Amino acid sequence: MKCITVFYPSKDNEAFDHEFYLRRHAPLIEDILGRSLHRIEVRRGTPNPDGSAPLYTAVISIWIADWEGYQKAMALRAQELIDEVPLFTKVMPTFQTDEVCYTGPAG
Repeated sequence: MKCITVFYPSKDNEAFDHEFYLRRHAPLIEDILGRSLHRIEVRRGTPNPDGSAPLYTAVISIWIADWEGYQKAMALRAQELIDEVPLFTKVMPTFQTDEVCYTGPAG
């Protein structure tokens, strides 16, 4: 299994629309990826203990159960996701793809 992590930085990104992401963008990801998607997790950054802004305003983890299916889905519909980004943020995210080597017990 692989996990794609999407990082939306806090710097210059005060207007990130979390509600739009949850209401529209995350369901679009689910629709596009279909059965290749194992799980999606959307996290909102919270202030650090000293009150300073978090490094990231949002971090999204997308676990892919079927990498080939993911690649096919993205080849067909990735532009839909890209086109929506300006609707909820002015800052483009960075991405990292990892091979999942271990997951602990469900909590």
